[in-house]
Amino acid sequence: MPVDRQERILITSKIKQPTAHGRNCYCGLWESAPRLLKDQGIPEGYCGICSICGKPGHTRHFPGALPITAAWCDKHFWYLRVFHPKGSVGLFLWLGIAVIGVAGLGFFLLLV
Repeated sequence: MPVDRQERILITSKIKQPTAHGRNCYCGLWESAPRLLKDQGIPEGYCGICSICGKPGHTRHFPGALPITAAWCDKHFWYLRVFHPKGSVGLFLWLGIAVIGVAGLGFFLLLV
C-alpha cells in the first residue's frame, strides 16, 4: 500500500538524527514510522536494502567526503570506507600508492 504525500510529510518530520546501533543509520524509523519500512520490504533490524548486492543493510551517509546517503550492507560499507578513493581510510591508501608510484618513477628516471 503506497504512502500518500501528506503521510510522507508527517513521517519525515518525525525522523530524528541517525544514531541507531552505533552505525549512525536510520533504524530509528522502526519506532517512528515502521509502516514505511515494511511497505518497502525491509526486514526488521535493518533500515535499507544494500544498493550494491541487494541484501538488507542500513541507510547511512557515505563513509568519506561525498555528500551521499544510501543503503549499504556492513560488508560493502566497509569496502567503501577502505578502498574508495574518497573514503575515510581509502583516501590515505590511494595517496600512499600515489606517493610510492611517484617516488618509484623518480628513482627509475634517476637510473636512466
